[in-house]
Amino acid sequence: MTTLPSDPVPAAGTPTRHGLLPPALRRDLADLNSQFLDLSLSVDRAADPCAGWAEPVRRHLREIDRPTRAKMAAAPFALFRLVLPVPLLAAPPEPAGGVADLPSSAATSTSPGRWTSFTHQAAFFARRLVDGAALAANVVLDLTPETQSLLAAMAPSQLAAVAAQPELVRPRWPDHLRFWEMLEAAARRNSAIGLQWAHCVGVCLLGVEAEGAAGIPAGVGRRRPRR
Repeated sequence: MTTLPSDPVPAAGTPTRHGLLPPALRRDLADLNSQFLDLSLSVDRAADPCAGWAEPVRRHLREIDRPTRAKMAAAPFALFRLVLPVPLLAAPPEPAGGVADLPSSAATSTSPGRWTSFTHQAAFFARRLVDGAALAANVVLDLTPETQSLLAAMAPSQLAAVAAQPELVRPRWPDHLRFWEMLEAAARRNSAIGLQWAHCVGVCLLGVEAEGAAGIPAGVGRRRPRR
């Protein structure tokens, strides 16, 4: 079992810290995280590639009681990520005065259900972050500058069309059981610092994966952090 750092006892009168997000956005993010866990782990979506979980991770998360999963969902970062359609990445929306064509499957998709509702909520939440808190969009949702620029340039109808893509939302850390065990441990302890620590570990895991995808051996060419 990983030993997580302990939270310091706040002094009387110390204001509550909300990190990069104000309380309203923290509330909305927790709601989205909770929806994502419930929907992506449901039996109905077990064979859906959009769920994207490695089976050991999926099995472990399904065994966690709902109150603990709700605490995990309250983490100050998204448990899901957005993957914009490839045609859109290849042809960004036109500037003001023109409307970019979107994939026909996105424009005509009318599939009902909670998952479609959730992907719309997630897309418009990401747009809110991009418009008002670009740094938070990067840290909380792992949105690259390119993705942020694309989202910022979209008209509401374009964003809704993109949100209709069922593959838009994927889990973060779908293969990393250890990360989810750390997050669960922090949630059971009600440790805000533990949640942040788990996030730091998760970011490091994503960085190692990115280096591997780029053909850079892990640990090569990275600077040592300053102390």
